[in-house]
Amino acid sequence: MEGSKIHLSQPEIDLVCNTDIILTKNTIIKKAITMFEELQETMVESNKKISNADDIFSVSPKISKGENYSGLPYVVLDYPRMSNGDNLCFIRTMFWWGNFFSNTLQLSGMYKERYIEQISSDYHSLSNGHYFIGINTDPWHHHFEETNYREIRSLGSKAFETILHEQAHIKIAAKWPLTEWNNAATTLYKSWNFLAGLVS
Repeated sequence: MEGSKIHLSQPEIDLVCNTDIILTKNTIIKKAITMFEELQETMVESNKKISNADDIFSVSPKISKGENYSGLPYVVLDYPRMSNGDNLCFIRTMFWWGNFFSNTLQLSGMYKERYIEQISSDYHSLSNGHYFIGINTDPWHHHFEETNYREIRSLGSKAFETILHEQAHIKIAAKWPLTEWNNAATTLYKSWNFLAGLVS
């Protein structure tokens, strides 16, 4: 067999010989999971104080991780996480390597119909809180490029309401830079609590 034609560049050779990179990455992912486990406990405890929230919060929270969302590792915490055909109600807390922390409220089917007026009436709070609204027909994209989200404060209330009604799903999201790691748990919980209030 002739020599392989799959060669590494010198920077790639340097990386593949450096164990510290992967070991440090694994440590960071473990810390992200631990943060989300603590968040999960706080969310469940907080939920006990939220009135009229028993049905959508009846399924236990779930933390999952992966290595390849657009090629990069991620950790997500879903709570609530109701899924029955086209009827979806999620609040997804996400750590995405190299990108951001985010919180996303995602609704479709009967949950969209149930909560759309409440969300519409909270336009000013969402605008002042630097939230975004999803505009992509595919609800499973999480990046914040202009093809996926629009900042609510850049929209008038009528345009905001039009998007709410025209999309088959509702996605309301906020993001924070990874440089804010040390305050992320508090920030993510406050945002989750606000979003949970929109569906309670």
